[in-house]
Amino acid sequence: MARLSRRVTMVVVLVFMAVSTVMGTNPEDVTECADEMQSLTACLPFATGGAKTPTQECCEETKKVKREKEKCLCVLIQESADPSAGLPINTTLAIHMPALCNIDAKVSNCPGDITLSVHS
Repeated sequence: MARLSRRVTMVVVLVFMAVSTVMGTNPEDVTECADEMQSLTACLPFATGGAKTPTQECCEETKKVKREKEKCLCVLIQESADPSAGLPINTTLAIHMPALCNIDAKVSNCPGDITLSVHS
């Protein structure tokens, strides 16, 4: 199971990197956040609509990412919003996940946290 989760995470990270210039996120932000995206693998069942609530592990990892590199939550949300990427992540669920985990993380803080690509 852990092996499958790593594969799914790597695919998601690679897709994020591939579409980052389309969405305007700086590719360096995506690369910088690769480890954080991988740590959020436990959130995939919720973020894809397969679970009604985030797991305790998901909430713990989300708290850790917010504490250590909050902008990575913004990068993940911005990248998931591109329908051409074909990512299985539901952006609305991803945006609401921190609140469901009792984490004070607001999407309105994101524009200042990420670097926009010169192609945006």
